[in-house]
Amino acid sequence: MHINLRNLEAINELPLQRTMLNQNQLRRLEAIDRWLIEIRDSEEFKQLEYSPDVMLGDAIQAVGELLDEHDHCDSKPLNFTNSEWHSYLEQKPVMHIRRVKTWREKINSFILDAASEVAILSLVTTSFMVVGTIFCHGVDRIEESRGEEYEPTWIYNAKIFEGSAIASIAVFLGASLTGACVAGDKNDD
Repeated sequence: MHINLRNLEAINELPLQRTMLNQNQLRRLEAIDRWLIEIRDSEEFKQLEYSPDVMLGDAIQAVGELLDEHDHCDSKPLNFTNSEWHSYLEQKPVMHIRRVKTWREKINSFILDAASEVAILSLVTTSFMVVGTIFCHGVDRIEESRGEEYEPTWIYNAKIFEGSAIASIAVFLGASLTGACVAGDKNDD
């Protein structure tokens, strides 16, 4: 019979008893549990638009299960005195929660902002060009009524304004289409 010594060594290295947390670690877990519950129930946290992959409730449950799993009688001796422990518990944690945006989200946000700015600007430009076109047609009508002295310069100006208005509408449609595509891609995630 052949015995593989590597397997035998691996079996001998397995712990025979369950490792327990010491009282300092357990008290820290209890403090974390209390602090997480305070943070979750605070008005400031409720106002945040924060939805990470793991919620605070999951963290509270995990800490609670870890505490329930350990028997306080089997713990190692306490390293903190009671006064040190109470001063440690009185310290309030400072928690800065910040949602980190991915590059894709940043690019999508930039494109949406740019597309909306261009769309608004092109609508304003179109409005001015339409007003200019109407004005030029009106002045051309006035000039036309002069008879022989009529020079068609205002009609050429009107055509310039018309072409600018059409180009501005095309820019508006392009920006709107780009924004819609990016917003649709964002909703697919």
